[in-house]
Amino acid sequence: MIPCQLIGKEPWWFLFTRGDRSLVTNYRPVSLSSVVCKQMEHVMASHLRHIWDKNDWLYEGQHGFRPGYLCESQAINVCQVTADAKDNGGRINAIVIEFSKAFDLVLHDWLLMKTAISGVDSRVLAWVREFLLGRMQRVRVGRQLSEEVRVTSG
Repeated sequence: MIPCQLIGKEPWWFLFTRGDRSLVTNYRPVSLSSVVCKQMEHVMASHLRHIWDKNDWLYEGQHGFRPGYLCESQAINVCQVTADAKDNGGRINAIVIEFSKAFDLVLHDWLLMKTAISGVDSRVLAWVREFLLGRMQRVRVGRQLSEEVRVTSG
């Protein structure tokens, strides 16, 4: 990781992803949140998961980001379904989509709207709104300072 200073809420580092190390596009920012912030995120995520589980809103095939489910278990499940179809003379049609930057593209306004209609308590929604909206950031690498930008997704 390459350290740099974020002028704003949290320190940031850039993590090399792949390709040419001299291209800035091959790095992604990593935010290091405080322990208190991480604990609050965990409490909120647990609360939201509880609501969604209680109301049976999550698709049973959703393995990532759920307790007791792993991306690996989803891969095993796909392999098992494929093997069963082959054993039974069936066919499998598959579409594979790469979501490598999916979380970077989630708009905060959209996320808040979806959270509101999911039946979350208004106090919880207010906390999530305050956490997400109005976030600004800029980065200092060496003596270079970027322009301040509004964070609207991610």
